[in-house]
Amino acid sequence: MNINENVNFNAHIIGRDSNNIDTIAMYLAATIDTANMNISITCNTVNKAIVISDADNVKAQYEEFEALVKERAKELGYVIF
Repeated sequence: MNINENVNFNAHIIGRDSNNIDTIAMYLAATIDTANMNISITCNTVNKAIVISDADNVKAQYEEFEALVKERAKELGYVIF
């Protein structure tokens, strides 16, 4: 029997709109497929204007998410990170 383990992460990025209200700008999802050492990160933008206007904040949140995914991949033996 071949049993595969997948690790999934989900998050959303919050940015500030023109009225200084926190608003979801992007949804993130990541999958780590341990059987084949595959990793995918998907970004679904729901508010392009906020992504552009609050780019530094959006980038910082994405980098935090990506770092968490990479750290978990290292724990699982991925040698490329």
